[in-house]
Order: sequence, then structure tokens, then C-alpha cells
Amino acid sequence: MEIATKLINFEKMGIGLFVHWGLYSKFAKGEWSQNILNITNYQNAFSEFNPIEDNIHNLVKLAKECGFKYIVLTAKHHDGFYLFDTKGIHNFDSVHTPFGKDVIKIFTHECHEQGIAPFIYYATYDWHNKKYQADFNGYLKELRQLIGILCTNYGKIGGFWFDGNWNKPNADWQDEQLYQEIRKLQPQAIITNNTGLGKQGINDGRKVDVLTFERGNPQVINHFQNNRYFAAETSLTLNRHWGNAQNDLNYVSARHLIEQICHTRKVGANLLINVGPEFDGSLNIHCLSLLEIIKQWMAINKEAVYNTNNFEHKTYTAAGNDNDFIKGNYLFVDNLGNVGNQNVVLGGEKMREIVFNNFPPQKIERIVWLDNGTNVAFKQLPEKSQLIVKADGFEYGTNLVERVAKIY
Repeated sequence: MEIATKLINFEKMGIGLFVHWGLYSKFAKGEWSQNILNITNYQNAFSEFNPIEDNIHNLVKLAKECGFKYIVLTAKHHDGFYLFDTKGIHNFDSVHTPFGKDVIKIFTHECHEQGIAPFIYYATYDWHNKKYQADFNGYLKELRQLIGILCTNYGKIGGFWFDGNWNKPNADWQDEQLYQEIRKLQPQAIITNNTGLGKQGINDGRKVDVLTFERGNPQVINHFQNNRYFAAETSLTLNRHWGNAQNDLNYVSARHLIEQICHTRKVGANLLINVGPEFDGSLNIHCLSLLEIIKQWMAINKEAVYNTNNFEHKTYTAAGNDNDFIKGNYLFVDNLGNVGNQNVVLGGEKMREIVFNNFPPQKIERIVWLDNGTNVAFKQLPEKSQLIVKADGFEYGTNLVERVAKIY
């Protein structure tokens, strides 16, 4: 089966930044605060929306520095507020706020400047537009007009990320008309339509490009469905909300974040990591700290994330330990300890013998740790189709959670 080049290129990106930012950011109670908490003065945020433009530029630059290859920004969330110029279709957009500017234009321009792919999140489920309930066909026609604006006024778009069809599972969303328009105007754009928490990794016959796993941690992904190949993408939030939530202190650990990057590549998916900026577009210290950890880890190991796309690279898991694996030319080892005095160093094994069965008989010249360039001891048993690796722990003063080596 021939796989579209754009799908292979998407898989090679490996890791993306998700950005939930809008009027809900003012209240700092999460992106669904209008709906769940019924905030009575929610619309007041529209007349106060006036972010610092440099924060938009700086967010894109930070994503680039951290090794993210694409950014998905909420051009419209379920509250119906548009971060772009709707060209008179609506007045509930960023150009009619005190900010007076097209956020998506600023965002896409900076992405193009930084060499990072801009993706557009667009909520199809809408709480603000009366047509959503009263005139659904009219709503869908309007939706296509708005997507047409996004396709034609912002240069090359990496992809569109739709969310909300799950609210009307039995409705005719006229998806094919929408997707045809996108593929005509932006033929290389990836099309994603989130299937929600209830149907992770299930295509349902939609002519999209990506299987979604919202907050998912799949152990196996079925990339071939309906006689087609699909890329896959898992997503996670740094705490328990997508949008800014000041009192949500339930942030993930650095270990969890790094392990998710590696695990997601192991099962053949991209990882989309979400942040919820403040109302002015800045990031809080918790998000910045976790992104700094990603930046530091990716500076050492990014080639192993980018060069392990699913379609071209088979995964081999270690006997008795699924957390250690080989994908493509890279060895990933989880939870090694530090080498040092046993009364000082804590946790993990100092050396682990890892056995890979059913390993292809290709001759391996050497295996080298990416963090310090030292060789990894190994032996091949071609007659048994085995590769045995002796993975030593991190040197004292270093622990990167996941240790990665390149196979030559």
C-alpha cells in the first residue's frame, strides 16, 4: 500500500505543541469554564482581550527551541470566539477586541519565520453561534466559509485539527465537502478530527489523515483501517485542564513527560503536549519549567524522536520488559540508575542486560549513547535471531529518565 508523503512527513515531526488560548484564559478556570461553571460575565472578556503581541512571537520561538516541529493553536474553541479575522461573517473575533489584530496571522507568520508548521485547531461544537442548534446546515455552510478563509489568507498551513463532532454523533456533518475544500486549497495539510475520549484510535470511516488518542496512552495502534493507512497522535495536558486553570496544581512529573515522548514513538504516534497560556498570552512558571525540561532532553535525544516515524521503522520490545525497545536505529532504555557509590546513588539498575528476540540478522557495528558518546556493550546471536545489550546506568551527575543510544 502506498503511503502519502504528507503522512510520512507528519510522522517524522514526532512532537507538537498544543496551545489552548482564548477568552476562557481570563478566568483561569479551564477552557470549559463558560459551559460547566456558567460564568455570568464571560462575554466581558471579549471587551478586555488585549494580549501582549510579543508573547505570541515568543511562544513560537520557545516551541522551536524545545524541539517541537509543529504547533496547534485554537483558532476557535467551543465558546465561539475567533482568533482570526472572520471577514465580516462574525464580529466575535480578535480584530473587534481592544487588541484589534488577527492573532492567527501573527501566529502563522512567526511559525513560517521559525520554520515550524502552524496547525489550526477549530471547534466544530459551538456554544455561541445560534445556528448550531437552530440552522445546522446553515452553520456548516458558514463553517466551510471560515475554513476557506483560514486556507487562503495565512500561507502554508500544516494541518487542521477539528474537535466537536462527537457532540452530534448522529448528525450529517457534511465532512466530505469540508475536507475536499481543504485539500483543494491546502493539498499538503494534515486533516485531523478528534474522536474524543470515548473513541480513541477509531476512524469510523472518516476521510481524515490521523487517528486521535485524546489523553490516551495506547499500547497498540491499528494504523490500517477501512483499507487505508492513518498516522496517529496522542495528546496530553501538563495538568488536568487544557486551558489556563490557576488553581489546578496537578501537573505531570518530568519523568512522566519524558516517558510519554518515548512511549508514544514506540507505538507509532506523534505526541501533542498542551499548554494553556494566561490571558495576555504568557505561560506560567509551571508550564515554562516543564517545557524547559523537554528542551533539555530534546537537545540530546531529538534525532531519535524525529527519525522513528511509524511507517518506515519497526519496533522491537525487550523480552520481559516492554519499556525498553528498539525503533529504527535507536535503542530506548527506561529507568536506569546512576553509576556510583551504593550508599549515595538511589533507584534503578546500574546495569541492565536487555534481550531482543526475533531481531533481524543485520550486522551491527556499534551502539553509542547519545548523552555522552560512549559505546554500549552488546553481542549478536544470529543463529538465535537475538541481540543482547548491556546497558550501563547514567554517569554520576546525570539522569535523563530515558537513555537513548544510536545503532550503527
